[in-house]
Amino acid sequence: MTDFSKLLAAYAATQLGDQITLLALPLVAALVLGVGPAEMGWLAAAATAPFFVFGLPAGVWIDRLPRRSVMMVADLSRALALLAVPAATLLDTLSMPLLLAAASLAGTGTVFVDVASQSYVPSLVGRDRLIHANSRFEVGRAAAASGGPGLAGLLSGLIGPGLSVLASALAALVAVAFTWRIVARDAPAPAVARRAFAIELKEGVEFLLREPRLRALALCALTWNVSWFALGTVLVLHAARNLGLSALEIGLVFAVDGIGMVLGALFAPAIERRIGLGRAIVLGPTLCALGVLPVLAATPASALPLLAAGRFLFGFGPMVFSVTQTSLRQSVTPTRLLGRVNASLRWLTWGFRPLGAVLGGLAGEVLGLHAGIALAGLGLALCLVPLVVSPVPGLQRLQA
Repeated sequence: MTDFSKLLAAYAATQLGDQITLLALPLVAALVLGVGPAEMGWLAAAATAPFFVFGLPAGVWIDRLPRRSVMMVADLSRALALLAVPAATLLDTLSMPLLLAAASLAGTGTVFVDVASQSYVPSLVGRDRLIHANSRFEVGRAAAASGGPGLAGLLSGLIGPGLSVLASALAALVAVAFTWRIVARDAPAPAVARRAFAIELKEGVEFLLREPRLRALALCALTWNVSWFALGTVLVLHAARNLGLSALEIGLVFAVDGIGMVLGALFAPAIERRIGLGRAIVLGPTLCALGVLPVLAATPASALPLLAAGRFLFGFGPMVFSVTQTSLRQSVTPTRLLGRVNASLRWLTWGFRPLGAVLGGLAGEVLGLHAGIALAGLGLALCLVPLVVSPVPGLQRLQA
């Protein structure tokens, strides 16, 4: 088993735990604690706020420290945070503050795992194989997204939502085991080459915003993530309350976007070769925006097939975008800046997910769940604007 395969397995385990958590915690909130759209928005915000708080400094630390060690400590922290939910279930002490704390602490671990693993890939495979490597990387993430929601729904139905979170903690421990087996060690920046923390942090942000292709990717991803989390905040409640789906049915429908993710990751290299890198990057968010249409058209009688169709596009499109734009970013970023540039992008995109979650919750509360979905769909369409006015659509292949 190669070091890259071990990294793939560790990342897939982390992603499986994340995907279980993303559905299991809202199911706990909705079905056990009976919260409303606004509280659901705060829960989603708690899970993603760490990207805003720690996203930028994480990049500096990851460029300074061994990435393998960072990933192991972060996954161990995630496991401990998530174990609090099944423990509270058994002790009959479940509460919304506990869910918020568990989501926030687990999200903090995810920040470091995500940035460190993406920064690790070029040193393990070389820059000439990035699209192929990122395709395999995203297949693992997609497989986790495919199985995670279904597993969360199944476990929630069998043993209850609170205990189902135990599977997330176990997945984090599996990730630690695979990361520990990686033989190759990445070399952090020598201490003598380090400068003031703020200067190193600023260097990564400036490179991202100064490079026109990366700037367009960042603006697109920022708009997409805010809109996507606004959509996710109201979609579970819409499926349960307006469309009458059970926890198991919601889990199965949400698993369909994982199938789309797997296929999107597998076909991304072929799409890039057929239509060019730039057009493949634009195609991804376009397909995702179109996925809102069947979701809006769904009724209780047609909920399963229409929601499944929308979820498939929600998976396929973003995965094509992720494989291609990640490869572009890794190819044009100097190795010494990878951690900081990756973290800067994550901060500009994932860091503002809490804003989307809160806005989605407020829109669902004030305007209704269906209108909240429509507004989120408009945001997904608007994320195309920064791309189409940039040099990105004209790119044919990876270039420095």
